Amino acid sequence: MVRRAPVLKPAKKGEVDLLVLAAECSGDELGAELIGDCIRMDGAVNVWSAGGNAMAKAGGNFLINVADHSAMGLFDVIRHLPFFLRYCDAVVDWIANALPKRVCFIDSPSLHLRVAKKLAKMGIAKKAGGPVSLYYYVAPQVWAWKPERKFEMAKIIDSLAVLFPFEVAHFANTAMATAYVGHPFMDEGCRSPIHYANDGAMLLLPGSRPAVVRRNFPPMLEAATAPELEEIQPVVSIYPTKAIGEILAEEVAKVGRDVRLISTDEALKNPVAARLVAVSAGTMSLRCALEAIPGVIVYRTHPMTYWIGRHHVKLSNLGIASIILGYEFYPEFIQGAAEPRAMAEKLAQFIGAGDDFAAVACELRRELSRPHLKPAQWLMEKL
Repeated sequence: MVRRAPVLKPAKKGEVDLLVLAAECSGDELGAELIGDCIRMDGAVNVWSAGGNAMAKAGGNFLINVADHSAMGLFDVIRHLPFFLRYCDAVVDWIANALPKRVCFIDSPSLHLRVAKKLAKMGIAKKAGGPVSLYYYVAPQVWAWKPERKFEMAKIIDSLAVLFPFEVAHFANTAMATAYVGHPFMDEGCRSPIHYANDGAMLLLPGSRPAVVRRNFPPMLEAATAPELEEIQPVVSIYPTKAIGEILAEEVAKVGRDVRLISTDEALKNPVAARLVAVSAGTMSLRCALEAIPGVIVYRTHPMTYWIGRHHVKLSNLGIASIILGYEFYPEFIQGAAEPRAMAEKLAQFIGAGDDFAAVACELRRELSRPHLKPAQWLMEKL
């Protein structure tokens, strides 16, 4: 069967300064901030993008919403594979026709490195003798698995921007310029949807992808409503998209629990005060750590995905804060260990432990505050 590629609005050859590409929710948020900063730096810069709703509103010309198809885990990826194969073909053709001065890929290496390799093979990428510079924002986690990927990446990518200081050393032995550009959570003026309060809520953050949320939320909810935590009221869960909110509402209705569901947009306007948190491994676990909210990490995925990960990922912790610090920040309840009673008992131990977590959060902030360029400065340099 012939795959039909998505139709992307064409651009005139040579008119595009920057093409920014993201493929999932967190990349969409980074892309929106990056695009806005680039436009503020130079109002004449011609920016095009593909990503999600945030990037669509950030300015410039928007091509297609890709983030709605974001996936995590082997079987979730397989389900969305036909769309991404079509999209890959379409965006490569678009770049070949428009010849933007610079393409910036944000995260999602399985997709974006595929696009980059095609551009190199066609002689369009600068390292292959072509006119288009390829930039990459948010490094693939080569420090966790497949470290040899960095050398393949260096053959085609001109410049890499990383979010964590320790990552620079991992790419130092490649022919690819690498810059620490700071983490967006540390930016001045960055709003947080949550903060710690000694009399706050029991906060549940099960993730941003439907398949992950469906596995994480039920044990989180059961733990949050266990007798050990009955004094922690209300129970609150923040959802990043309407689809995630609907999944949460379905799960809450099944068990008849009283849970307050709040959208991320609402929480940004009125941040949620939390005393404890159960959070999925990922970006929000770092946000919780920086806000010094005591809690645990909960992560369940498809059994086959977990089995593959166990054999390839070389990390003692999944939590980003623990990886940065080199020791455990949040206790982790992974896969079969994500048992509600055990989680509830551990969370109960952290009632009133805000000061202990605050001390470690200060260390985390110091580590992320090392001198750096801003992402837009990195991307716009010598454009």
